[in-house]
Amino acid sequence: MIKANRPSPTREEQAVSTYPSIVRRAFAAAMITLLAVLFEAISTQTSAAAQPAAPGSSLHETVSAAIMQRAQLSQLQATAAGRHSRVDVQRRVGGWAFGSAVLTAPAKPDQYPTGWMFLAHRTGSGWQATLDGTAEFSALASQAPTTIVSARERQVLGPAAVTIMSTADTTYNTGLRLPFAIGQSWRLTGGPHGWNGSDTPYSSIDLNGGDFRVLAPGSGTAYLMCAGSSSGQYGGWVRVYHGSGYTTDHYHLWAPVDYNGGSVGEGAFLGYTGTDVSCGGSAPYRHVHWSILKSSTRVSWNTRSAGQWVFISGSSPYGGYALHGSTQVAAGGQHTDVGGLLYNYGALNFNQGIVDANDDTSINKRSGPGTGYAIVGSVSDGTTVTISCWRNGTTLTGRWGPTAVWDKLTDGTWVSDAFVYTGTDTIGPNC
Repeated sequence: MIKANRPSPTREEQAVSTYPSIVRRAFAAAMITLLAVLFEAISTQTSAAAQPAAPGSSLHETVSAAIMQRAQLSQLQATAAGRHSRVDVQRRVGGWAFGSAVLTAPAKPDQYPTGWMFLAHRTGSGWQATLDGTAEFSALASQAPTTIVSARERQVLGPAAVTIMSTADTTYNTGLRLPFAIGQSWRLTGGPHGWNGSDTPYSSIDLNGGDFRVLAPGSGTAYLMCAGSSSGQYGGWVRVYHGSGYTTDHYHLWAPVDYNGGSVGEGAFLGYTGTDVSCGGSAPYRHVHWSILKSSTRVSWNTRSAGQWVFISGSSPYGGYALHGSTQVAAGGQHTDVGGLLYNYGALNFNQGIVDANDDTSINKRSGPGTGYAIVGSVSDGTTVTISCWRNGTTLTGRWGPTAVWDKLTDGTWVSDAFVYTGTDTIGPNC
């Protein structure tokens, strides 16, 4: 199921801005002007101290300018908000450089960093820098030596539109497992919420428990996004670009692995759940802040699945629940180390679905695509089924709404798609 068969979207709270008086605005403007003068005097030394780049390096300045442009902030606005550019050069050969480019955030609740991978090239006129997820990045990467950007990285870091439609564009089944060991159960301490907490889309969930080992939810290309640490260890934010077109972020990690663009398999160790805020934010208890993106754009977890659980947003951030068939697990709520347990069943393949009997115990299997065909068995709620093709038949209504689609299973029997979560409208060819 997808789109038309999704439940009605929940209303997410929107912040209401208030404006200061003319007097307060005038005072604030004067203070900002003073801060700007002070910042211009010390900004280069302060930002460079935390970066591998040399103080005043034109590479650092060029990448920082690209960060501000992508974030749609001026340097003055970023500084006033307590945010700073952090450039980590991971590879440098001749006039080429590659690494992570992060806009940090204050170490406060509902404040999180923003980051990309950067590619820079020095010519006679100076450095040129671009960030991943753009056509400009793809164009520059096509000129870069493979020691700077590998063939695999050129595919995953460029916009999906440059190549072909990715899986992420066609299904809400992410094809990912949960980011911990299969067979373990971790707490859903925070239901769908924004990367920054209350912002939208609700792209993130919080998880904790088990053996505390955060694992790659799928194969891909991994990077450590944030160098340096406020807690005495290196970084705390690992990003994995998956071949499906989805990208996942894993924040607050202790002892994260720096794969530096290396290939990782599903289940590869990324780090331990922790409270690291190397680049900003808040972690009142150890957990992994797990976020999902399509390429480099965050998307909502609502009705997307991972580990054979379908996440449903609540009316406010950190609420909501997860579904496996008709089994519902409630989230713990905002900034709390409690919540229902999610058993990691592993990834749902793209030719599979999860039986959702809509609060019943099982559904009928029939000899053809409709209720007029004979019942030839049943399948229990929560069972994973493999689908070979589909055909229209009797319209039925399940949790995800009405549909005439019937799924032919690999054993030759038929079930109504109204009672199967697949993440998409149909799977396979029309029978």
